[in-house]
Amino acid sequence: MKIWIVSDGEPLPSDNSKVRLRRMGNLANILNQRGHEVLWFSSNFDHYNKEFRSSEDEVKKIGEKYKILLLATKGYKKNVSLQRLIHFKLVAKKFEEYSDKISKPDIIISTLAPIEVSKAVKKFSKQNNVPLIIDIRDLWPDIYYEVTPKISHMFIKVLVSKTKKDLFKILNKGTNITGVTSKFVDYGLEIGKREKSSNDRVFHTAYPSSHLLESKNKFESHWNKYNLKKDDFIVTFVGNFGKQFELETVFKTINQLKDTNIKFVLCGTGDKLEHYQNYTVSNENVILPGWINKDEIGSLLTNSDIGIAPYINSKNFRLNCPNKFGEYLASKLPILVSVDGIMNELLSENNCGYMYEDSNDLTNKIKKYYLNSNLLKEHKENSYSLYKKSFDVETVYNDFADFIEKLQVK
Repeated sequence: MKIWIVSDGEPLPSDNSKVRLRRMGNLANILNQRGHEVLWFSSNFDHYNKEFRSSEDEVKKIGEKYKILLLATKGYKKNVSLQRLIHFKLVAKKFEEYSDKISKPDIIISTLAPIEVSKAVKKFSKQNNVPLIIDIRDLWPDIYYEVTPKISHMFIKVLVSKTKKDLFKILNKGTNITGVTSKFVDYGLEIGKREKSSNDRVFHTAYPSSHLLESKNKFESHWNKYNLKKDDFIVTFVGNFGKQFELETVFKTINQLKDTNIKFVLCGTGDKLEHYQNYTVSNENVILPGWINKDEIGSLLTNSDIGIAPYINSKNFRLNCPNKFGEYLASKLPILVSVDGIMNELLSENNCGYMYEDSNDLTNKIKKYYLNSNLLKEHKENSYSLYKKSFDVETVYNDFADFIEKLQVK
């Protein structure tokens, strides 16, 4: 089978030997392992590092039947900017140019965002009678409201309305919808104004666990310098000190548990890091190491007791299961999440964590685990069971590959 993947913004296997692949990267690997011919359309601009991968359009050969086509753009400095919109339009234009020059695929998998690109993909799919899967992992365009100042929302409303008209054409009949949660699939069906079919499916954002096992026994070499020990009761957050996370509640809880033996390790960088470093300077039970690498993350998570997911209360997070969720489950951690929605439902159904409402509630739930080792052990085991069932890379993306193959047969 000849399969095209159209997705910009993810790390690519050609970036470096230690790159941590995401959704399309892991799916592409599994499809290639099954003997399919994979061509991945991406840009030459590394979204995370804001660096160029090449100076012009270039084909990167990953395997005998696996190639990545880098489409040259001018990049952008800020994620929310006119430069980024121009970047999206250029990727879409170049997709149109190349797709007309090469032999057509048997099936296309495209991410919903950027919409300019998925619009071009749908046009090609329709004209060439090629089956199309649109994968939804962000609530575009509703997410515009969450990444722009409130003062601009009058104008954003006009943009959202126009974008949803474009999305209707992308997501209506002839498109198969996949999403990272059932709510994301429902969102696509609602915009596409159609009923759900057997070809509209959920595949959670999966997480690879192999590196966790490799780094579990490296704890002392990474964390002794912080006076952190394996037998400490460790509450961990790995993310960033930016707009995605509501950390004030977490730090109030840290202050309330100052005189206990509970250790808090909060990793990441961001605008508010220095503020919290100053706020906790006299508290020996909190460690803020800043950015940490893959080995440090693995060694910390596999030796922690609880993972905190303090997301802001937004529609995107209420309906989502971000990568962090699967990462904590893979590390056998009960999760304390700050928002009601899909994550809380899964934690409640599988007995592996709780939602907290405020700092007092968070304090009490941490104490509950700290004082009840049997409960902690049970929830750790349940977390890993949920991971293996619904968030393991091999399980999820092999299921996704099965779906793609059967869709083609139909």
